[in-house]
Amino acid sequence: MHCHSKHALILSCFRKKIPSFHYMVAVAGGEDIKCAKYATYGTSELSRNIIKALAGRNACLIENHGQVSFSNSLSEAFELAQEVEYLSEQYLGCLRTGKPKILSKLQMTKVLLKVKNYKQD
Repeated sequence: MHCHSKHALILSCFRKKIPSFHYMVAVAGGEDIKCAKYATYGTSELSRNIIKALAGRNACLIENHGQVSFSNSLSEAFELAQEVEYLSEQYLGCLRTGKPKILSKLQMTKVLLKVKNYKQD
């Protein structure tokens, strides 16, 4: 799923990743949501940059462009893209107030183990 959602796009234009300011960052598969380096849209270079940013993750921002997410189905990828957009909006809100406290690597490791069963019955 690729889109130019408002808040993810704003962060991407500042070439910012989304750090672990909130535990839900883990739904994208890592302790942060990386921002792929810019390259002209539709190029192999951009594809390589996105693949690099997605290493071990299911979503990333794309510098000066937007975001991309993937999952087992289109509906799950869309839901993840919505979550990335929501996290982007929340992170921008935190930045307006100051510098948010970031969860530690150990805290995120625990969350990443739990999130594997997120939404499973």
